[in-house]
Amino acid sequence: MSATVPLLRRLLAGACLGLALGAVQAQVVIREVVATGNGGDPSRATVDAIENAIAQVGGMRISTATSLTMSEVSRGGQTQIDESFRQNIEKITRGVIKSYTVLESGTSPGTGRAFVRIRAQIPTYRASEQLKRLKLAVVPVAVAGAAREQADAARFAESVSAALEAQLTQTRKFAMLDRRYTDRSQQELAPIQAGRAPIEEAVKLGARAGADYLVMAVLKEFAPQQQQQQRVTGRVTTRSVAPVSIDVRVVDVATGQIKFAQTYQNPGRLHASVSLAQYAADVGADIGQVIGTAIYPIAVAGVSETDVTFNQGGDTVQVGRIYRLVSLGQPLVDPYTRESLGPQEQEVARAEVTSVTDRTATARVVSGKLTAPIKPGALLARLLPDELPAATARAGLPTPPALPGAQGPGRKSDNEDW
Repeated sequence: MSATVPLLRRLLAGACLGLALGAVQAQVVIREVVATGNGGDPSRATVDAIENAIAQVGGMRISTATSLTMSEVSRGGQTQIDESFRQNIEKITRGVIKSYTVLESGTSPGTGRAFVRIRAQIPTYRASEQLKRLKLAVVPVAVAGAAREQADAARFAESVSAALEAQLTQTRKFAMLDRRYTDRSQQELAPIQAGRAPIEEAVKLGARAGADYLVMAVLKEFAPQQQQQQRVTGRVTTRSVAPVSIDVRVVDVATGQIKFAQTYQNPGRLHASVSLAQYAADVGADIGQVIGTAIYPIAVAGVSETDVTFNQGGDTVQVGRIYRLVSLGQPLVDPYTRESLGPQEQEVARAEVTSVTDRTATARVVSGKLTAPIKPGALLARLLPDELPAATARAGLPTPPALPGAQGPGRKSDNEDW
């Protein structure tokens, strides 16, 4: 218990720090802009100026309904901008504009049309820097085929979804978007949508990000059962088996193109101490590792005399596993499609993971030799074949992104897939 408490405290402290940093990165800020509008009368010119002010703030949009209501307010033959008109406009645009002040108004020479120049305060949501990453969303694992007949299939699929999501999140290479608890998010947003929240909160409605790619999986085979085996001594033992087959694909949301497809198969010969929940977590982690390393292979970020540092940690890297360290050579091109196959790889050493942090891992070189200097990203870490998850590929892996350290001066990225 004494060893567990400090560890728990460190984990909680790390989580609190992460939330604090996230709060600093993602925040609502008030932007002040100056804009001019023109119209048949001062009220219409004011509406035009407000729309121009909103247009200056990237990402903000005024709804058609709001725009029409503003136009209705501007009608009625008003010839001056009175306080009631200003209050009506601020009420209508609640959530888009905080307030505005008229700096100048009059009639344009020659045209006879009214003009109004305003200074407007518009709330905007400064999103987290992490949203600049590739955005992935894991769709809850569906159950189909023979797996539907199993009572625990739905619970097993939910556990696989959670583990898959966690594995991809811990790579710290993606902006992971929630698709499993969207109903709860909508409950939190309901007061904002109903206009019962401060104006600064309303801008969050327009800040919800869309995924670049969807990770979809279907559990097609799931047959947990008990098998009896007779030992040579004559003793009969019982073991649990739970073979699974899961179809996995990664789909480009914009085009519908399948960027990655694989059928994950596992015979599920379980040790007596392994529960179905733990088995599901292992399956989800395996699938997440295959997807994660297909898009962003683990790279060597630092090199010392006997050790290397990987740019990935957490549960995605395990102590004791051995990786092949490969250097990247000339780009390869498919002779049929003329598409990039990625750079040529040559093994230069092997390294065994000795320690892991939440962001990095340290591995000791156990064979081969690394010649300095080695630029960060010039070496990739590939799992040995016997360390790979038990999965059967149905389609080739996508070309990984080119790494800065692997490119020469002026060389363009050969990646066309991700």
